Amino acid sequence: MSSDLIYIGHRGTRTSFDENTIEAFKKAIEFGASCIEFDVRKTKDEKFIIMHDSSLDRTTNGSGLIINHNYNEIEKYRTQIHNCMVPLLSEVLEELKRKVQFMIELKDNSIRDEILEIVKKNNIFEDCIFSGRNLVDLQEIKKRYPNSRVCYNITKGLGIKIVDFLKFGRMKQLSFKPDLISLRSNLISVEFIEVCHDNDIKSLAWDFISYHDPIFQIKSLINLGIDGILFDDYKNIREIRHWFDKI
Repeated sequence: MSSDLIYIGHRGTRTSFDENTIEAFKKAIEFGASCIEFDVRKTKDEKFIIMHDSSLDRTTNGSGLIINHNYNEIEKYRTQIHNCMVPLLSEVLEELKRKVQFMIELKDNSIRDEILEIVKKNNIFEDCIFSGRNLVDLQEIKKRYPNSRVCYNITKGLGIKIVDFLKFGRMKQLSFKPDLISLRSNLISVEFIEVCHDNDIKSLAWDFISYHDPIFQIKSLINLGIDGILFDDYKNIREIRHWFDKI
């Protein structure tokens, strides 16, 4: 069990507030998140917005693919719960820099270089973790910026699969070692955590929103040695911090 657990607000929070909004990010920070995770996509006119899905339908009152909309159209739409605007990446970084760490999930192809430039212009490179399912993107970031931190979302990763990661990781023969690897919570095993640690990789777990008792699941993974949790419910961040203080 690590006392240095990484408390990550998954899309800020996915409960009570609109995910991937500044409001959600601030709520996660208020309840103890040391890092917020969010997803970046490109609009038709090459603006970078924060949204998980490729379309507007699920989380806003708009519809259609993001790539088919200019930002001046998207900024007119509002989120489903609290009527928030869809934020630009630049707005989020400007509003929250120096207050929290950022885990930036690269959702679209071919946005890596532009996102790196935005982060560099904000002078917050050391406060960012670059995350994604495209292993080639992460390798290129690490090659160009050796001190950067990258997180490979291995669950549906376009690169090494979990079976091969475990196989080659046990033999210490991984061709590339990201700083962190995230895996869906129901797929986490002791072996996965041990292989990560044997290769100096931090292990992260995500997706707790469908559990009847997410706190039990989170505590179980912490007891196994997981290094970080992507919290779907901001209230659970504070509860786990209080639990840690008592043990």
